[in-house]
Amino acid sequence: MNYTAQAIENLYALAKSHNIRAYQIATEAGLTRVTLSNWKSHRNEPTLNAFLAAQHALDRLVALKQAAKK
Repeated sequence: MNYTAQAIENLYALAKSHNIRAYQIATEAGLTRVTLSNWKSHRNEPTLNAFLAAQHALDRLVALKQAAKK
């Protein structure tokens, strides 16, 4: 497994552990759900900017969920 595939797998694992769906990440990042799906199925590899947008979006969604629990 290459670094890109591992990074995408980690992104999805973190999302799953917080019950965050791909469409939520896509919406928050300004990407399409299909884009994320293509990354997961190895049809496409993300650009660095797109991946970072998705990662930052996920970080924001996780922070919102954690703040809501307090």
